Amino acid sequence: MNENEFGKRMKPWLDRSAAGLGEMQATRLKAARLRALDHFREPVRVLGLVTVGAGAADTLRYAVVPRALLWLPLLALLTALAVKSVNETEMDLGELDAQLLTQELPPQAFIDQDLRSWVGKPRN
Repeated sequence: MNENEFGKRMKPWLDRSAAGLGEMQATRLKAARLRALDHFREPVRVLGLVTVGAGAADTLRYAVVPRALLWLPLLALLTALAVKSVNETEMDLGELDAQLLTQELPPQAFIDQDLRSWVGKPRN
């Protein structure tokens, strides 16, 4: 039995019970039904992927997202500091040139194959 069949079977019983109610009780029941319908909201699709209840969507919108946005500047700062510290470990080309030029050997000696073979020989 599905929802529609159940509703059709229950309708005569509910109509019979409603006929015995007074006008004041019927008004109060109608007001309660309208309040319940005001609070009902359709489920919401989040990012077009997942369907969640309206309450969960409100929780995402008003609790999770603002907290994430609160942490976003701190995360960006830490990322910038990490990138800067990684870049500082790499030697600057100008600094490398300065070190090569202040050595005792001229830069041409570093590309001379005979010097490399002489430096590579074990000393006695």
